[in-house]
Amino acid sequence: MTTRVRVLLAAVGVALAVTGVLLVGGGPSPGVGDCVAAGPDQTVVVVGCDDPAATFRVIGVLDDVPPLQSQPVCMGVFPRSTASYSAGGLSATPDRVLCLVAA
Repeated sequence: MTTRVRVLLAAVGVALAVTGVLLVGGGPSPGVGDCVAAGPDQTVVVVGCDDPAATFRVIGVLDDVPPLQSQPVCMGVFPRSTASYSAGGLSATPDRVLCLVAA
């Protein structure tokens, strides 16, 4: 395994650790420009960006991306992306992915 692959896998691991395996909760689906925070029962909720609970801001939304590949794909499309989130958790099944930066 090359150093580049190890670094990429480490980055994906960190991104998954940061965003967790949260499930998108009820309410509006997060969109570009929205800020999100962890909600009750492992949900993600849209909050005001001035809310102290705001953890990330959505800078992009991608469809049909396997969650396991979400961070490298987000970084390729949105280079400022520092984290990613998908309701698919650690699944290999394509899903909607949020590309995120710190709020």
